Amino acid sequence: MRRCYRLLAASLCCVLGLSLVASVSRAADPADTSGLEGKPAPDVTLPTLDGKNVKLADMKGKVVILDFWATWCPPCRKSLPHLQATSIDKAMADKGLVVWAINVRETNEQVTKFLADNKYTFTVPMDPGTVMKEYLVRGIPTTVIVGRDGSIKKVFIGFGDGSEKPMDDAIKAALDEK
Repeated sequence: MRRCYRLLAASLCCVLGLSLVASVSRAADPADTSGLEGKPAPDVTLPTLDGKNVKLADMKGKVVILDFWATWCPPCRKSLPHLQATSIDKAMADKGLVVWAINVRETNEQVTKFLADNKYTFTVPMDPGTVMKEYLVRGIPTTVIVGRDGSIKKVFIGFGDGSEKPMDDAIKAALDEK
């Protein structure tokens, strides 16, 4: 019985030690995307599904939503109807809103089929993973709102019930800035 307790105590110490190492490792990681709020947005150029290139620097004076997503991601699938509604809102577009749904690490064929099946019409730049790294994206969906001045106004990581209103409020605030 004593031997069993010693074995249990040794196992517990091992687990606690590994947990401590893991937490120290996480603390040493660079910031995620939310740490970029208030800073200049990294300039990026990406090819779109329709063969054009989009360049963030060309959007100065507009408010740009960068939404990082993938077809296999359940929270992304949940967020995309809201992104679609935002992208086709004429009043917001007239105020200078641009929406880029940046697909991460998937093929053009996968994404084209997914968009057609779901009747999504937003612009889809294709990221092999480089832009995701520049924006410190650790999980998807990650939505970045870039202001008219080229700085990151707000970052949303994940998507769940009730996410629409804070996003809409942040978009409106960015559009209202001159």
